Amino acid sequence: MSQVRPLLSPLLVGRDELLALADRRVAEAAAGRGHLLLLAGQAGIGKSRMVAAVRRKAVAAGFAVAQGDLAPADHLLPLASILDLARTMRGTTTLESLGEELLALRGGKGGDSLGSRRELVREIADRVVNAIDRPTLLVFEDLQWADELSLEVVGELARLGRDRPLLLLGAYRLDELPVASIHRAWRSRLLSQRLAEEAKLEPLTHDQTALVVTLILATGLPAPREVVNAVYERTDGIPLHIEELLAALDDEARTDGRAIRAAHVPDTIEDAVLARFARLSDEARVIARAGAVIGRCFVPEVLAGCLDRPVADLDGPLAELVEQSFLYPFDFLDRGFYDFRHQLLRDALYATVPPTELRRLHARAGEFGSHLVGATEIHASVHFERAGLRAQAYRAALSGARAASEMVSRREAFELYARAAANVPDGMPAEELAVLYEGYCEAAFAVDDVPTIEHTAALARRYYLEAGRPLEAAGMLVNLAANARRDVRPVAERRELIAAADAELADLPETRELLLVRADLRSMQGMIELDAGHHAEASKRFGEEGSLRLAAGETDTTDIDYAIALVGVFEGAVAGGLETMLAIARRARGLRQESTGVTAYRTAAAAAVRVMAYPEAELGVREGIRYADEIEQSYCRHVMAATSAILAWAAGRWDEAVDIAGIELVEHGSKRGTLGSRDALGFVAFGRGDVGRARALLEESLGYGRPAGEVDLILPAMWGLAETALVADEPELALRWCSDAVELAEPTGERALLVPFVVTGVRAALAARRPEAAERWLVRVTALLARWTALAQPALDHAEGLLRTSTGSTVAARTALQAAVRGWDARGRTWEGLWARTDLAAALLRANREAEAVAVLREVRVRAEALAAEPLVRRVDELLAIARSRGAEEEPWRPLTAREFEVARLVADGLTNGAIGEALGLSPRTVGAHIEHILAKLTFTRRAEIAAWVAGMPTSSPAGVRA
Repeated sequence: MSQVRPLLSPLLVGRDELLALADRRVAEAAAGRGHLLLLAGQAGIGKSRMVAAVRRKAVAAGFAVAQGDLAPADHLLPLASILDLARTMRGTTTLESLGEELLALRGGKGGDSLGSRRELVREIADRVVNAIDRPTLLVFEDLQWADELSLEVVGELARLGRDRPLLLLGAYRLDELPVASIHRAWRSRLLSQRLAEEAKLEPLTHDQTALVVTLILATGLPAPREVVNAVYERTDGIPLHIEELLAALDDEARTDGRAIRAAHVPDTIEDAVLARFARLSDEARVIARAGAVIGRCFVPEVLAGCLDRPVADLDGPLAELVEQSFLYPFDFLDRGFYDFRHQLLRDALYATVPPTELRRLHARAGEFGSHLVGATEIHASVHFERAGLRAQAYRAALSGARAASEMVSRREAFELYARAAANVPDGMPAEELAVLYEGYCEAAFAVDDVPTIEHTAALARRYYLEAGRPLEAAGMLVNLAANARRDVRPVAERRELIAAADAELADLPETRELLLVRADLRSMQGMIELDAGHHAEASKRFGEEGSLRLAAGETDTTDIDYAIALVGVFEGAVAGGLETMLAIARRARGLRQESTGVTAYRTAAAAAVRVMAYPEAELGVREGIRYADEIEQSYCRHVMAATSAILAWAAGRWDEAVDIAGIELVEHGSKRGTLGSRDALGFVAFGRGDVGRARALLEESLGYGRPAGEVDLILPAMWGLAETALVADEPELALRWCSDAVELAEPTGERALLVPFVVTGVRAALAARRPEAAERWLVRVTALLARWTALAQPALDHAEGLLRTSTGSTVAARTALQAAVRGWDARGRTWEGLWARTDLAAALLRANREAEAVAVLREVRVRAEALAAEPLVRRVDELLAIARSRGAEEEPWRPLTAREFEVARLVADGLTNGAIGEALGLSPRTVGAHIEHILAKLTFTRRAEIAAWVAGMPTSSPAGVRA
């Protein structure tokens, strides 16, 4: 008789290597060497069956076993996976007391918010690890739906359990971990730190599919080839789809190749499930749909309540669903539960529920959800929202958001606040709305969502004003200013916001709360002035902040201390300032003031890069990123990662810089966190001769930074564009970028970021055949950098060497360029160091010291090729060709001197002797003498011949100048 029935493979096919790996990890854990094994693969690939196989192996080896399962709605529930794990522990004799302890844990562990979060994670992990007194397997299924805190706990368990008899097994759908998601970052961190290994489950091969089909058909003969071919084509070797596809056919079709091709065979898992679902009884279909709406494992009493039916009426339909492998039953805490065999089955059935019935079932599920183990108001809020019950959805989501905030579960709090805001009932008082949107704003800051911060801060301010609470309304202006800074908006806009807040506070009675809001204002003003390069004003504001906090009874000045040290770094007190900032970061880390600690690390690392203190920057980035990873602080980590990309570029690790910066650019967040990554990629691009890409990246960076008016965000991109112009043989453009940079920095206190422009400006002027402009440029920037000689000396030596080479003073040129090589190497600037060596080789060639020059050039070429630095390779090859010909590279204005060439160029421009003298600061008589010398050296008799000679000069660059 033909029938439709569930058809499951009795064996796990095609996973022999993974099973062998599981055997090894079980044995290692039993011997006290803990491990985290991650199983990755798409939906239906067989992860759950692999997990079950590992569980059986562990049980056979005497392990205690507990498992945390998840459903899609759990992703907003803080510690969802850990709580479900704890509940299964209560049903395990050896782990029962641990399960009770974990279920009793709460947030609020002291320290600042990040400290509290980290302490909670540590406490959970410590309790679990310390309770392991025998080989134990802990399983975490469907981690693609895990919340942040659950992921952190799993990571901490992996870190702490390496010397314990603890095997951790996690499973997730790799294709459902979006790029830039917290899940991707978590996975990458664990794998890169070698705290876990990942085993990917691949689709079955054609031969493995044939074995599965043979096992399912169970005819005693191999499955017909045409049947196997048809199944393989339609399922791509996905085990669940193979089973559902065959189960959707009757007996005759599934064993006849011609029939299976002629029949309408479902092409997706969903269609196959629905084809089988259609053959169930009416009652079974009703029960299955209701269970799909509930969304989690359920007890018959809840299902009966949602359907308004007696529990006894469900026995037959539930038995049918179990028999047909839609549901599977299990006992937990002396209660009988049911769950779907696979989430894909649940999803397919959910899509078939009519809209009216869907709303009704969601409403009932929201009411009865409290009767489900592990269900919370977070799950209820989903049901109420989908039922259209806004008031109930609002209350449940807001309650969940506040609970998530207390546990510092940032992403979950943010999304729950969003749900609450989307379901605000009519007629809510202004004060309650203000508090709602302020909480939402704080959650948006935590996840670095700039548009939401802007929107919610504005709404909170509006409602605080309506509620007659001006102090809180002014505080929202501080939030708006902080957000404007993250979004790199103009300094003037930030000043206006703070000035408006100051004015609103002027007439309010002085209270402790007022003093603290004013302190926040002064802190933001200090950062604004620091951004603008007004260091003295910044110090004044930070000092005022400290006084206000002391007046309000706050004695901890850590935040102010590192801000003042930062000002000192930019004023030239580099070593002491950076040492102070790193010490503050470490002390704050030890005191669990984690917001302060990670911010101090971030700021110290960025400041160190700005002043080319690369060893200190490497130290700050290394400690800071590790710390940010530990506490899951995303904004500071993104900024420090971008800083590390700049460090990698400076040190000549260009591929590493590209990898780091490329990842950071796809991360979602504020603009401030991405500018360093764009600059790093742009620097690598011009270094490799990719002018178009370099300009695109650096102009985009400049487009973000210039409107803000922050010199530290503008000058690096401008220098990169100047270097790009040199690579593109556009020296006049390069010189304009350099001149613009000086005009921008000169009125401010910024000097360190001018250092790279010293050499670029000299090169640009020489390449433009304007030697007098090169001299004037060097004089100007030398004066500006008078207080920064120690930092600027390699650049000043390099520029001096280029000038001396251009005038033929080879001894002075060699001395200066050798000093530049040593200086750039000590600084850790690979790009300039290689060019200094190349320029030194050019000076050696001018002095007829070919052998020395060739040795230097060969060294540079090897390093340049390793970097794929095409402009350097090209220049080295030019100089090697000169060396082989035993010639010397000369400036294109030979036999004239640099000054005579300047006069000749102005003659060609049609200027009179008086106009030439005015342009060059010479008397007309001196100009006349120069012209006589020019005519004599060139054997000309008329000024027109001089003009023709200038116009016909070759376009090659002078010695030491790269095109």
